[in-house]
Parts: sequence; structure tokens; C-alpha cells
Amino acid sequence: MGGQKYYKAEGGFVQYLYHQVGIVTADNGISAKVVEKINKEDHAQGLPAYSNTSDIYLKKGKESGDIIQARIYKDRKAYIDFDWSHNHQDCPEGVVHVHFYKMVDGVPRKQTAWRYMNNEEMKKYGPLLRKATPNVKFRK
Repeated sequence: MGGQKYYKAEGGFVQYLYHQVGIVTADNGISAKVVEKINKEDHAQGLPAYSNTSDIYLKKGKESGDIIQARIYKDRKAYIDFDWSHNHQDCPEGVVHVHFYKMVDGVPRKQTAWRYMNNEEMKKYGPLLRKATPNVKFRK
């Protein structure tokens, strides 16, 4: 799990920037790995832009230790973020807002536009997010 300069398209990484600290599995069978940075001083905060062994990674908050973000990967590249750790425009803290990634010069870039979870996402990922953070909300 790491950044672009460590990513090998054929699989794996030259150097790992994150390590697994847990796993969350929902009743519908979807699971995600809880990861954190190995050396927090050397790297920007957040989840990895590229996955290695999971299609979903979860991030814990610094202060609370609660899960505050989920990142979905497609073809090992960041695809969607579900975030509920902060206020975001009209979306209050504790309510999931969704950001998509767009490939720019072969690198996934997070888009500034956001929206609430749609019904399909709530059905598929909602049980996982609730298992990770029982008080998370999907709509304002």
C-alpha cells in the first residue's frame, strides 16, 4: 500500500508506507482492512492512493481512534472516498459525503465536487460503514 512512486502496476510495491491494524467485515460479506501509516512524519496524511491487498481500506481518526473514512479502489487505484469525519459545505460531521477520483496523467486525483451516498452505495457499503462506525449517518 503506498504512493505512486512505490507502485508497480504488475502488483505489489517496492516499499510499503502503510500496515494493517485491523479488519472489518459486514454481515453482507464485504470486508475492509484498517490501515495506518508506518512512518507518520515522512508522509502526507490520508489513505494510500493505490491498494495492494484489498479493494477497501479504512482510516482511523488520530484523536478518537474511530473509523472516519473509507476508500474504495478500482483496478488498485483510488476510486471513491466515503468521509464523515468533518463538516463539508452543507454536510455536517457524522454524515457521509462522497468524493470521486479522476485519472490525471495516470495518477488518481480527488475531485472537489461531492455528494451524499446514493441508494446503491448505501445498500452495498452501508453495512460495512455501520459496522466500522455504528453512529454514522448516510443522509442529513
